[in-house]
Amino acid sequence: MNSEKMGQFIAELRKSRQMTQKDLAERLNVSDKAVSKWERGLSCPDIALLSPLSEVLGITATELLNGERAGAEAVDVEAVVVNALEYGSKTAKWKAALNQSIIAAAFSVLLLVGIFVVSVVNVAVSGAFTWSPIPIIASVYLWLVSFPAIKWGVKGIVASLTAASVFILPFLYAMDYTIDRLLGSDSMVFSIGIRIAPLSVVFIWIAYFLFKKLKTRILLAIAILVLLSSPVSYVTNTRIADALDKPYNSIEIILNTFTPVIVAAILFIIEFALRKRTHYK
Repeated sequence: MNSEKMGQFIAELRKSRQMTQKDLAERLNVSDKAVSKWERGLSCPDIALLSPLSEVLGITATELLNGERAGAEAVDVEAVVVNALEYGSKTAKWKAALNQSIIAAAFSVLLLVGIFVVSVVNVAVSGAFTWSPIPIIASVYLWLVSFPAIKWGVKGIVASLTAASVFILPFLYAMDYTIDRLLGSDSMVFSIGIRIAPLSVVFIWIAYFLFKKLKTRILLAIAILVLLSSPVSYVTNTRIADALDKPYNSIEIILNTFTPVIVAAILFIIEFALRKRTHYK
């Protein structure tokens, strides 16, 4: 199905009947902007509008889908079915994209409102910006990381992970600077964060590629990820303990290092059993 061809066909038929986009829109109870988008091939009429639109334009739904008048030859039923399926798939994608855009816009507005509220409350209570930059910085980082995935779904995950990787150090530095000024002492947010941030970034990218590679074996991907969390947890906690200049408790080492190994082993066994059961069915 060619949306541009359909759009031109709708425009030609509308003009031949001496109707404006607004006239056609009123007949169908839609906006004239929607009609304009149809005619420019930017979107297609909802599948529920195919019948009334065809009736208004004096054509069949098949002709509307094909974007041209039907000839005298017999109708190709298979082509009609294919066009209808493509049309349904395309309109569904457009609807999904529109919903994602609405959610992304709502998410952005919600964060902006939150930033405004905490700023007003901070100034009203303290007479100046004191603690409010902390949630503001966190909100900005959250938006940078979350917006691509919310706006573009699965296709935006790479952009979200890239944003998380690129802006993590500036985020930590900004938080450290703000907290230092608020407390009047070294908060150690950046000094601790810089020790564990690179490893955390590597871990989330490994998780992404694992789930992408093993998308048909999610349980296996989870098992591998849980197993990898063992050394990651050990290194992370060791670096935090070093930064705070305190010993890393042996009980904590056992819990944080060996617990993931046990959980991963259980998951591997379950995944193997499920695969074997499926193989013999």
